[in-house]
Amino acid sequence: MTKRILISGAPGTGKTSIINELSNKGYPCHFEVSREIISNQIASKGKITPWQDLETFSQIVFKKRRIQFDNTTEKITFYDRGIIDVIAYMRKEGLKINPEWIRIAKEYRYFNKVFIAPPWEDIYQNDEERMEDFNTSIEVHKYMVSTYESFGYEIVLIPKVSVNKRIIFIQREIE
Repeated sequence: MTKRILISGAPGTGKTSIINELSNKGYPCHFEVSREIISNQIASKGKITPWQDLETFSQIVFKKRRIQFDNTTEKITFYDRGIIDVIAYMRKEGLKINPEWIRIAKEYRYFNKVFIAPPWEDIYQNDEERMEDFNTSIEVHKYMVSTYESFGYEIVLIPKVSVNKRIIFIQREIE
């Protein structure tokens, strides 16, 4: 049976740094799809970004995350965000959630513990693909926690320590 380990949380909380280091250590990892889509849209002057067309953006992200889930064969695999993150963002914006997405989120189960990196102002940075300010990151965090809890997951907050110490913490929690 595959253990699908989610690293989730608001923007700018160090998720990608954790995933990159897990990958460097030899763990199979699925990387964040949102930044790739945003980067491509910026380069092509497209409008399918979270700040211009969240609904279309969410459809693409949901589909790509579902493919990531389906393409996992390793015993332990880490994910930089999951299917439910899309639902959390849509809830935050008050958008209607496709009932099929709810069904899929209930059917496609990750490991029962979801690791959420909390907002951490000391490491937070904006860039061309991350337009949210730190206060928005705090708000997104609340939606991530409540949405994952509503799907029956146990939330494990990742401590605000070095990347290597964060990985050791996660490894101990999944044993």
